[in-house]
Amino acid sequence: MKHEFQTAHAMRRTGGQVGAGQDLGGDTSPGQVSIEDIAHVLACTCCFAGRARTFYSVAQHDYLASTVVPPDDALAALLLHAGDALRKLLAACLDAESQTTADILADLGAPPCLPPSVKYTDLVLRAIARRDLDPPHDDAWTGTTQASPLARPIQALAPIVAKHLFVDRYYELRSVADVERCRGIAAGRRATK
Repeated sequence: MKHEFQTAHAMRRTGGQVGAGQDLGGDTSPGQVSIEDIAHVLACTCCFAGRARTFYSVAQHDYLASTVVPPDDALAALLLHAGDALRKLLAACLDAESQTTADILADLGAPPCLPPSVKYTDLVLRAIARRDLDPPHDDAWTGTTQASPLARPIQALAPIVAKHLFVDRYYELRSVADVERCRGIAAGRRATK
């Protein structure tokens, strides 16, 4: 219930629809959903269905992933679960044939395919979260047995802190990606002269 309210609150700024057909005024287009809205939903969503002893947000998980992968894959790692947030934000707006989620993710800079380093890092961070945040356990958790946890422990952050780290990291990575894209365009222009 609390997360539904937070999702609705984030959507008020976008002017789109929120779950169960509730209309908050207008259609939602890719340009209306901001990275802050996505970060808010991810920061208010607990990883692993809330199984951990303490609240550990998806925003923190994705932020950590973006710091572990190679620099070229950092934006993809940060946006690892952005599609999940978009589906929550746009639940009433999307249908099976809609490309809205894909369009928004592309606008944000997410690659069409997830790099292998991001998939592996996701598994590693799941193993670390299991080690540091789950109740004591004796069994192997599916998916984490093939990844070795890092020595660095996870300290769960408050949702507002995770949200700000996520947003700051996005703008840091996006500015680097935009600079690289501009360099590529400039190099292409020089090559055609």
